[in-house]
Amino acid sequence: MKNAAVGSVSDEWRKGTNGKLIEIPLSDNTPEWQSSPPEPEIQLFNLGRLGDFPSTFEDYEIDEELAKLVKGKRVAFVCPSPHLRGMKMGEYIDSFDLVVRVNQAFHMEEGDWEDYGKRTDILVNCLNINKINALTKDMDFARDMKYIICSNVSMWDLERVNSFLRSTEVPWHNVSDGYLFKIFKEIGTTVNTGLTGIITLLNYDIEEIYVTGMSFFNMNQFGQVYYEKYHNEAMSNNNFKEESNKIPKFADLRIDIHHQQPQIDYFHKMVEFHYGKKLALDDYLTKNFDSAIQKVKNK
Repeated sequence: MKNAAVGSVSDEWRKGTNGKLIEIPLSDNTPEWQSSPPEPEIQLFNLGRLGDFPSTFEDYEIDEELAKLVKGKRVAFVCPSPHLRGMKMGEYIDSFDLVVRVNQAFHMEEGDWEDYGKRTDILVNCLNINKINALTKDMDFARDMKYIICSNVSMWDLERVNSFLRSTEVPWHNVSDGYLFKIFKEIGTTVNTGLTGIITLLNYDIEEIYVTGMSFFNMNQFGQVYYEKYHNEAMSNNNFKEESNKIPKFADLRIDIHHQQPQIDYFHKMVEFHYGKKLALDDYLTKNFDSAIQKVKNK
């Protein structure tokens, strides 16, 4: 059910922003809110009452050190879908200047190199309590990163998140909650870490971001959604319980928070705007977002 707006926050929420998200004009009518937490306006209002936190929607603020690292680079953005198994894309993934992985807490095992690559240069992670605990078990992995990006809301865990990031002794960037709520408002749900990570990086002067291993939970059909090592590690770190045959329990994926269809719909927009410029897709995404790609080709 859609939550009521808060009177203290203007309904004309775009007025405090540049009117765009990764250069895509904001919608005239934002989609209905599909997420169990309150609407972004309400969360921002509550956040602002805490003191030194954003209370309004914000545009993205460039991290200058991250900008230097990624400038002009070809970036492979690798998510943990099992559809890469048997595709032998590892060598291609490792050919990129930088390899980004999502919510991971371990070095790639040799048995997965052929399909998923072996490098991890940048970690994009939501850094909730389970993810922090998992990373703490293998700090060598975290400390091998060139950069760590927290691309999900950290308002209720800010000190824990920043304390962990400082402990890694690795350069890090915690994306502003004001910007993340702008993303959520425009898309219509609390967006998963993978998509917020892609949006974050599209703010930078990169040559290309190649997205692979991302499936929006099998295009909202679910079933097996992670490759075996990632699945086992996530389960052992209390991210979910298993139904059977490497299928996470549906409720544990928290789709009540992270509805997939609004994210799929917005990714169509991203493809229409950025495909063939900065954005490149693997075969799975190319097939599933073909209608958007054809619009680009027919322009």
